[in-house]
Amino acid sequence: MLTFSNAKFRLSDELTVSIDALQLNDHDLIVLLGHNGSGKTALARALAGELPLTSGEVKLEGAESGAAETNALGYRAKLVSFEGQQELFEADYNMRNSDATTAKEEQGLLAQDLLEGLDPKSVHEAVVALNLAPLLNRPIRTLSGGEGRKILLARALGAKPDLLIFDCPFDALDVESRKQLLEIIGYIHKFYREPIVLIVNRPDEIPAELTSLGLISDLSLAKLDTRDALLQDPEAKALLYCGTLPPVALPEPSAQFAIKLTDPNAPIVALNKVNITYDRPVLKDLTFIVNPGDHWQIVGPNGAGKSTLLSLITGDNPLVYVNDVTVFGYKRGNGESIWDIKKCYGCVSGALHLDYRVSSPVLHVVLSGFYDSIGLYQQPGDHELAVARAWLKLVGLEHDEMKSFKALSFGQQRMLLIVRALVKQPPLLILDEPLQGLDAYGRALVRSFITYIIERGKTSILFVSHHEEDAPEGINHRLTFVRDDDGVNYHIVQETLTPSHPD
Repeated sequence: MLTFSNAKFRLSDELTVSIDALQLNDHDLIVLLGHNGSGKTALARALAGELPLTSGEVKLEGAESGAAETNALGYRAKLVSFEGQQELFEADYNMRNSDATTAKEEQGLLAQDLLEGLDPKSVHEAVVALNLAPLLNRPIRTLSGGEGRKILLARALGAKPDLLIFDCPFDALDVESRKQLLEIIGYIHKFYREPIVLIVNRPDEIPAELTSLGLISDLSLAKLDTRDALLQDPEAKALLYCGTLPPVALPEPSAQFAIKLTDPNAPIVALNKVNITYDRPVLKDLTFIVNPGDHWQIVGPNGAGKSTLLSLITGDNPLVYVNDVTVFGYKRGNGESIWDIKKCYGCVSGALHLDYRVSSPVLHVVLSGFYDSIGLYQQPGDHELAVARAWLKLVGLEHDEMKSFKALSFGQQRMLLIVRALVKQPPLLILDEPLQGLDAYGRALVRSFITYIIERGKTSILFVSHHEEDAPEGINHRLTFVRDDDGVNYHIVQETLTPSHPD
């Protein structure tokens, strides 16, 4: 049994995380909710023993004295979070970019490297349950966000800790993987001793069977009750189900950043019989056209090829130069500048979030969207400053404009990267799981932003999400990666839709 009594943890010189009363027994499954900025990740870190205890007591009954890999509080905890995934990506990047590297270091971390030295039985069960065998020999930098998350889940399960903490583990997972993860969590809850604390953002992420449901507010565990009791709580309802938003009007970018395409009637994106093969054919003779006024939803399982398709459009995939790809009137490989391409689109993705390592102030992150940079290296004009501040007010961050990007919660960071992509309202928006990490209000707000932009008719949308309900109003095309009967490869189905509109 692990107990927290009047426990205070130091988050910074000014901020403290509080867990006044929490008892975690064998087989417990505690599910917690919280709005963006409430302190979900901070509380998860406190539970994991990553923050120093400044007062109160944390006690594990039956703890082994001097047990290996215990935290400073004397127990073994494993936390699965986006921040942990980001730290691994940084470690991999630093390994591959040191002055003197071995062949292994040049290759970088493999997925299987993260599972070494763990309990073989637990690792095997996780690998089978999450279908990880095809990923084990791949460098972690080549994994999709959902694939990387599943490797971290297997790593946590293989450690057999005293406490498992999952901080929004369903983010970036496809429908089948979310179902599998719910089943795994239910299996651990029933058959394993280790208690679980699960932090979620959506109603369908709450397991059918749990011990208690709680709310995180103002860096503290504010409420903890039965499922039925808490789901009647007004604050819990507001977190899980957002009401109707007022009409939204977005700030207009200055004329300086208006993009005039060479031929406004020509396709924005034209992929002609594109072929991409890694360990399997990912894209095979794919012809994909995005015309002005097209708004595409792109769907498919983790690892199917969605990010590969988008990387051809952004030019981040080197195989773009051996394929027939034209974007914004530029035939790739004909001497065009990368900045000619970047100015024409805005992008949000898990990969961008992982790569956004700079400690820029919040205001600078928004302003960098005008200049297509990570960090701000130009002097913005008065109009750009006014537009950026208007956006910050729209998303409730107007009082945090000089706060470091890294000091924000994951959900606040994602909201800021969305604003960065939207700020100049370019000809194309590439939104790869943009709503990941957002609470119900944040998801509804962003959908209203995108719907507004669609209705204005100047920007086309490529929207990727594993949640059907996330799609904004006005989507009129869908591209779907469909698994073949062999269970390994995929074929692509493209269809025209009748766009939905609000009543």
